[in-house]
This record gives sequence, structure tokens and C-alpha cells, in this order.
Amino acid sequence: MVTASFAATADRTTLLIPLSAEGVSSSETPAIGETGIGESEFASARYADQAMGQHADEGWRAYVRLWKNHSTNPANRAIRRFLGLPLQESFTWSARRGRSSPRFLRWAAGSYAQIDTPHFVVYSRAGEEPSRRVVEDLERCYWIWTQLFFPLWEGAPQVRAALANLDPGQPIEDFLQQSSSRITIQRKMRVVLFRDAEEYQQALSPDYPGVERSTGFYANDKQTIFLYSADVDDAATRRHELVHQLFREATRSGLGRSFPAEAEGFWLIEGIAGYFESVQLAERSASVGGWDCSRLQFARYRRLSLGDVMPMSDLIRDGRQAAQERSDIARWYAHAIAQTHRLMDSGNDDQRAWIYAQLARRYRIGLAPRFDLDDEAVLKDSEVALTEFLRVDDDRIRSNPIRRPLQQLVLAECPLHPETISQLPPSGLLRWLDLTRIPLENADVSRLVPDPSSVEQLRLEATKVDSGLTPWLRQTKRLTELDLSWTKIDDSVIAAVENQMGIATLYLTGTQVTDACIDGILKMRDLETVDLQRTAVTAAGLERIRTARPQLQLNPLQLVDSRE
Repeated sequence: MVTASFAATADRTTLLIPLSAEGVSSSETPAIGETGIGESEFASARYADQAMGQHADEGWRAYVRLWKNHSTNPANRAIRRFLGLPLQESFTWSARRGRSSPRFLRWAAGSYAQIDTPHFVVYSRAGEEPSRRVVEDLERCYWIWTQLFFPLWEGAPQVRAALANLDPGQPIEDFLQQSSSRITIQRKMRVVLFRDAEEYQQALSPDYPGVERSTGFYANDKQTIFLYSADVDDAATRRHELVHQLFREATRSGLGRSFPAEAEGFWLIEGIAGYFESVQLAERSASVGGWDCSRLQFARYRRLSLGDVMPMSDLIRDGRQAAQERSDIARWYAHAIAQTHRLMDSGNDDQRAWIYAQLARRYRIGLAPRFDLDDEAVLKDSEVALTEFLRVDDDRIRSNPIRRPLQQLVLAECPLHPETISQLPPSGLLRWLDLTRIPLENADVSRLVPDPSSVEQLRLEATKVDSGLTPWLRQTKRLTELDLSWTKIDDSVIAAVENQMGIATLYLTGTQVTDACIDGILKMRDLETVDLQRTAVTAAGLERIRTARPQLQLNPLQLVDSRE
């Protein structure tokens, strides 16, 4: 369970990425608030070996130390040679006209590019720019994954052997200068990058029914990741599928051609891949996890606002096929990923070690006995613990400031003060904002989202906003859901949004609206649900709505009188 002491510590893991000799990782502009990590920041960050506490061995600690030295001295040739990095660039790739693609692609020679990197071979029909973006991200995420899951990585025994005699006080550069060791891999991993979604679907639908509902996947039978180029880069899907590939192909897995977790425990296969979607890249470092990652916004809403609970026993019970056949698969994914985040990042090293042990079991990877932990002890009170993990407080947010551009921000039902919200950076990308029951005022909302034109879901129930928010609401263009229940808004707010197409859900419960808002409500042709209980709208007004829009779901909330 999350404790008060955890609230003021890092809730994410810091990893280090390969740099050029000049200390640059790529030409891409870092996201909002991102900076490189300097020597003085090492002490405040939480690294993978530190997060594992007593379960981390000296080889893992030496490996993380190696990456820290690379970050502070990226030009050092001994470290670059050991890691297999080029002497100048952050990574290398070579592209040539492809002539021998895998048979299952049935691509004519010369119709695609074959791109080779140190750890991947990519067959691409996309252009040079999207291809480079993909291969660079694959290489960086590979190195991030090796630090995070060092005990499971195929290169771990090599690192342990090479650094076994490293003295704690000896500069690692000097030690490696006297050694010819370098990390090697068994074989490169295969990735296919299609030109676009249409080509992706046409090529794969005969063998993989339902592929049109995906934006990328790892094919266990072909041990290949399939992706396609798009205008908006889908890094989350790529990293999700990469994790499936890495646990199969960058470890000493004994699965062969079998699927992992066929009989039970498939939740963790998807949970750990969903967890890795939270990777956030900066100029010189990366992080995984964090209260502000996208997946946890959805989980927070499900758990804290809807009260949705899924016992761990339900998650653990299902194997691969049973999970994929669930009618509530989206809900299952949400809980699987949220519980994985909790077990990895709640500050309990036993829980984190248990995750590694379970992954080793599912993928049939040998792991040291120190990771053997009692299931019952680790999973006790999981549902209560998840609630506490998702209910972030002021200290947790202040200790873990946002360093990524957010599209979703859900803090509903969290014990937060306006002063904390005032420290969050403004965002021009938010599509979903839920600040239910936080005592915010109009100025707080407009500061946080200065341009609300991208907002689609807005929930400000039981906040201190009032009709002074009208000018801001008038700038919205894409609303599909608007909840202003139990606020002091009046009819002027409805006039501000009445001409918007797309609003399907409108909650005005307990507000100061009157019959004067009815004309505006009736203009909302896409409206499906509206709640006007505990307002000044009269019975005659409600009847007018029922007559004009008989299919509209009117006053669906089941209100309970607090006096009863």
C-alpha cells in the first residue's frame, strides 16, 4: 500500500540513453519541461537497481553505474566500445535497397528498404524520416529496457562477468580501458514497417483476422513486430509491442514457439507492456512510470470516479485465450496495467521483485532465488492498495512534476489543493480534463488550459467555477462530454456551447440553470444524456424537453437525499 513516506519520493524510474560523443541523443526537440540529467541530479533520481533494493546484485549496480558514467562523459571510448556504441553518433543504422525480405511478406526485391541497426533489422516501405524515427526509438528503448529489466536480459551474464572485478573506488573508464570485453547479442530482432494503414491491413488481414482494429502488434509465430507509418507517430503502440519482443527474443527464454501465460497470468504480459508505454524521453535520460502517464489517467477515473474494482484473482485466473475472449477486455486491460504500475512503482521493492519473478516464470527465464516471494503476501489487499496508489496527493505531485505533454489529466477525487494545481504547466494538447471535487476557480482552469479548443471531455463537478468561465467555454470546439454539476454556473454557460456539434453528455445537476436554458439544450442535436436535477428547471420545462426529444435520456442520475 502507498504510504505517506512514498508520497514525497520518486514514483517513476530514471533510465539513461545512448548519447553521441557531444552528449546529444537525437535531433528531436524534447517535450515540455524536459532537460538532460546532470551529475548533481543523480542523487535525486530513482534508478532501476535502487528501486529493487536488496534484490539488485552487484552486476546490476555496476551496469547502472556504467550508464551514469556514459551520461557524464559520453565521449569516453572505452565505455562506448563496451556498449557497442559508435565513436561519434548516438546510434548507427545502414539502409539499402532490400532484396531478401522474409517470405511471408511477399515483397518484390527493390520495393522496400532494409535497415540494419545494432539490435534490429527493419524492413520498411515508409519514407526515410519515419523509418529513421522508428529505428532510433527502437534502439533507445532497447537500452532503456536492459537497465530496467537487467536480471532478465540475455546480456546480463556478460556484464556481470566483465565487471566482476571492478573496484567500487576505481573509475569505470580506467577499468574498461584495460579490457577487451564488449556486449554481444545472439541475433537481431525483426521489425516490419508498412507504408500506411491500408497496406498494413491488406498484407496482414488474411493471416491475422481483426488486424484492422490494431495500430501495430508483435506476431509470436513469426517473431516480428508489424507497424505502419502515420502522420501522428504512435510511439506507445511501438513500445508496447517492443516489450513483447524483448522478453521473447532479448532474454534466454525457454518458450520456443509457445505463447507466454497460456494457462493463466496473462494479465502481466499485457500489464508490463502497457507499463512500458509510459516511457518519457528527454535529451539525455528517460523515465518509466509516473502518476501523470496516460494509462493511469484512465485507471484513476475508473477506480476513483466509477468505483470499478477487479480483484487480482480475476486478473491472474485468465490465460491468453480466456483474456482475449473477455467481453470487458478494455476494462481488463485498464486494471492489468494499473496493477502493474502499482507493483512496480509504489516504493515496495518486494512487490517489484515479485513482478520480475512472475515475468521469468511466464517467459521461462532463469532467475536468482532472491526473487522468490510469497504470492499471498505480495498481493494482499491489492484492491485497496490500488485505490491509494491512484489517489495522488499534493506531496506526490510536487515531488514528481509533469515532464510530458499531457492529452489526459484526471485528478478527480484526489485530495489536492489549488496551490498544487497552480504548479502544473499549462497544456495546449489536453483532450480530457477531470478535476472533480478540487476547489478550483475559473482562473485556475483557464491558466491550466489557455486554449481549450482541443478539449473533448470536461468534468468540473463540485469545483468553484461559475458563470465567469463562460468566455473560456466559448472557445471550446470539440466537446463531447461536459459536467458542471454542483457548481454556480447559470444559463449563460449553456448559451456559450449550444451551437457546438458533438456534445453527447451534459450534466448540470445542482446548478443555477433555469427554463431559459432549454432552447439551448434542444439545439444540441447530438445530445444523448442530460441531467437537470436539483436546478431551477421546472416540471413544465422538463416535459417540454421530453416532448421535443423523446429519445433523450433525461435525468439519469440516481440522487440520494443526504437527509435520509
